[in-house]
Amino acid sequence: MLTSPLLLEQAQAASASNANSSLARLGEDYTSFLTLLTAQIQNQDPLSPVDSTQFVAQLAQLSQVEQAVQSNDRLEQLGNQIAALMNIEGTNLIGQQVKSQTNLAELRDGAIQSTYAVGEGAVEVEARFIDPTGRVVRTLNGLSTEAFTEIPLEWNGLDDNGVPQLDGIYTVELIATDAEGNQIETELSRTAEVTEVIFQNGEILFRLSDDEIVSSVTVLSAS
Repeated sequence: MLTSPLLLEQAQAASASNANSSLARLGEDYTSFLTLLTAQIQNQDPLSPVDSTQFVAQLAQLSQVEQAVQSNDRLEQLGNQIAALMNIEGTNLIGQQVKSQTNLAELRDGAIQSTYAVGEGAVEVEARFIDPTGRVVRTLNGLSTEAFTEIPLEWNGLDDNGVPQLDGIYTVELIATDAEGNQIETELSRTAEVTEVIFQNGEILFRLSDDEIVSSVTVLSAS
């Protein structure tokens, strides 16, 4: 399912409406300005005529505003067209496996498709798996501390007592510390299938097979 055409159409309609509204207000300003100019010329003191340079300056300002409104309208239209092209490109990923940065892991048939990486200086790495109720069901200690390397994060779906857990989405809390106990930067990612492309507020989003929605900027690779 591709939701972008409808959202794109709404964005274009909103853009056109805003531009038309601005131009309409500008037209009213022109009318008011000309009415005022005519009245002042008709009622000016012949011995002390109105300074025409002020009117010329005001008229020039109105012209600049009109040009700015039209330029903004064209830029909005161009932005919508670029976004539409990007969204069409994103549809090529439907049905493909993508790896994205996320702290979620999907447990399926006693396995997960997740990886992690840690920064330099880590001497201890620990992963905690948290179920949807907020309970820590499994803690893995002694994970690899190799820096700047993508390392598989393996979990067999058993809790700390050896009880199998239900398939589904679990939150992963990854903690890496150095010799002084200071936390080291970490990164989690997982692989899942793209089932839908969503265009929203100028951003491309992907719905994954487990219903998680991720931004295109978090996608690391696709296959």
